[in-house]
Amino acid sequence: MVKRISALVLAGALTLSLAACGGGDKGGNAAPANEGGGNKATGEKKVVKILHWKQENINKAMKEINDAFEKKYPEYKVEYTTTGPDDEYKQAQRARITAKDVDVMADLSGMRLSPQDWTPGAKTPDWQQWIDSGLIADLSDQALVKNWNANDIEKAGTYNGKVYAVPTGKVAMSGLFYNKQIFEDNGLKVPTTWTEFLKLCEDLKAKGITPIGVAGKDVWPLKLPVFALQAKILGGGDQQKWIEGVWKGETAFNDAEAVEVLDKMKTIQDNYMIDGFMGIDYASAPAIFATGKVAMLADGSWDAPTIATANPDLKFGYFPVPATEDAAKNASFVGKYDVTWYVAEQGPNKEGGIKWLEFFSEPENYTKFVKAAGFIPTQDNISTDSEFIDNELTPYLGDFELAYEIMMINRENVGEHLAAEGVHTEYLAPGGQFKTAKELADVQQKEWEAAAPK
Repeated sequence: MVKRISALVLAGALTLSLAACGGGDKGGNAAPANEGGGNKATGEKKVVKILHWKQENINKAMKEINDAFEKKYPEYKVEYTTTGPDDEYKQAQRARITAKDVDVMADLSGMRLSPQDWTPGAKTPDWQQWIDSGLIADLSDQALVKNWNANDIEKAGTYNGKVYAVPTGKVAMSGLFYNKQIFEDNGLKVPTTWTEFLKLCEDLKAKGITPIGVAGKDVWPLKLPVFALQAKILGGGDQQKWIEGVWKGETAFNDAEAVEVLDKMKTIQDNYMIDGFMGIDYASAPAIFATGKVAMLADGSWDAPTIATANPDLKFGYFPVPATEDAAKNASFVGKYDVTWYVAEQGPNKEGGIKWLEFFSEPENYTKFVKAAGFIPTQDNISTDSEFIDNELTPYLGDFELAYEIMMINRENVGEHLAAEGVHTEYLAPGGQFKTAKELADVQQKEWEAAAPK
C-alpha cells in the first residue's frame, strides 16, 4: 500500500542509518555486518538479522518465536529490526539488501508484477532485480519448503522454476466487515447482488445508521471495495484478460467496464460512507466500527484481530462487496499473500537465516504466528481456532484469486492517476477534482498512453 512519502528523503536517511547498523526497533543488540558468523573461540553468538515492518500483533508473535529459536539454538542471537510500513519499509529493504546487512527479510505482498512477454518496457520489481543480481537465496532444495502448500509456493514464492520465498498467509481484501447485531436488530441480510447492496445501504440510512466506514486519510483503504468491483466486472469477470488487453490495446482505462468500476465506487463514496471519511486514519477505523458508529467497515480480513480486541463482545462478519447482479459470480473474495520471507544469499549469516526459517516453518511455530496474524494459513492441516476464518472467510474462498493491484503490471513513469497499480477514486468529487467517473477514466487512459515506450 502506498503512502505519499518522499522516497528521496527516506532513501537517504535509511541508507545512512539502516545500512550501517540495522536501525529501527531491535529484538536484540546490533552487530556489525561482518560479525554475523560469531566467534567460537570467544563464545560470541552468531547473529541472525531479520527485517520486518511494525505491526503489533505480528511483532509480538515474532518475539515469542525468536525467543524460542534462541532457546533451542543458544549459539544464535536474533536481531529483529522493524520500520514503519509501506514506502518506509521498502526503502529499508533496498538499503539493507544492497548493503548485504540482512539475513531474512519480509516482503509486503509476495513475488508479483514480474514483466511478461506482453508488457514491453514494464518496470522490473525489486524482488526480481534482487534475485537476478544474486542477492536472494534459492530455497528449492531446502526441506522446509515441503511444509508449505505447494500451490501457494508456486503462486507466490517461485520464479523461473525455483523457490525463492515462503508466503506465510493469505488475506481477503475485497470485503466489508459488518455488525451482526445491527443487521439482526433491523431485519437486514447480507446482500448478494449490487441491487441488494444498494437497498441495504438505503435501508440503513433510513434508520439513521451510517452504512460504511473507511480510512480515507490513508488513501489506500479506498482501493479495497474496488478490488471486488474490478475482479467481477473487468473482462466480464476475467481481470487478467482485461489487464493483458490494456497492454495490447484491446481494452482501455476508459472503456465501459472500467468506467463502471469507477462509477460504482463513486456511488458508494458519495452516498454511503461516513461523513468526513477522507479525514479518518487507518488506526482509528477499527474502533469506529467496533463501537457501532457504522454498520460496515471497508477493510482487509487481516484487521479482524484488531476489531475483536477493540470490542471483544462485538459480533461481526465479513462478506464480499457484490459487484454485479450475478450472485454466484459475486460470492468469492479476492486478496493477496502477506508476509513473505526471503533469505539473503549474500547476507552476513545465510546459514543462520535458513536455520531460522526452518524453525519458523515447523507447524507448531508457524501456528503461533498465523493465529496472531489472522491470516488464512498457507500450510495444510493448520488449525487457527478462528471462528472468523472458518465461518466468515472459508465459505467465500474457493480458488484463491489475486486482487487487481497484485496482478496489474504498470508502465514505468505512468501518471499519478494510475500510479502504484491503483484506481485512485480519491480523485473523484467531492474529495477530488473529477465530477464524473468518465472524466477520471479519460485522464487515466491518456496517462497510460503517454507512458508507452517510444
